[in-house]
Amino acid sequence: MSASAVLGVIAGLVHFSAYALYLRQVLRGASKPNAATWTLWTFLAVLNSASYLAMCRDPAKAATPIAGALACAVILTVSVWKGRLTRLAVFDRGILAIGLSAAAVWWVSRSATWANLLLQGAFVLSNVPTYRGVWRDPSTERPLPWFGFGLAYAINILVVLMRWQDQPADLAYPVLSLLTDAGVGAAVVLRRRMLRPFADA
Repeated sequence: MSASAVLGVIAGLVHFSAYALYLRQVLRGASKPNAATWTLWTFLAVLNSASYLAMCRDPAKAATPIAGALACAVILTVSVWKGRLTRLAVFDRGILAIGLSAAAVWWVSRSATWANLLLQGAFVLSNVPTYRGVWRDPSTERPLPWFGFGLAYAINILVVLMRWQDQPADLAYPVLSLLTDAGVGAAVVLRRRMLRPFADA
């Protein structure tokens, strides 16, 4: 097995481990996932992993999104078990519409690349409520899992570059996910530091 393939496996394991950290927080009551939101994320993650693999045709590059799809399904199951499935908010329905549009694009055009690129927009938008929640109350999230996601995507980017096939679209998913997910961790740390003087007063 080549070094890049090993790194692909490591990226998938790191990604899954970050989700395991998040799941531990859920089981301890430190995080309360919204089952409706995780239903949306699981749908997007499954469609993303399938279209990304079809696009790049390289399991080493696709190990991270595949691990993410499996982990999303696990957290969705736990969130439904521990809570209840509510309706999707209007904003989430818009994101779902983008995901369904991506599936339609893939079906009609047979282009996994265009479908996957469209999905990246849905993923970026799906993080907006998390950023809003963190800005209002940074205690709702722990930064470590989000930095773990970022590390997995950073390794994934390295794998894509090591196995470069002149397909720039292969970089869209890991680069955008690195910025948005690691950004949540950074926002938690920053917001806590901003609020600390008021807590000490």
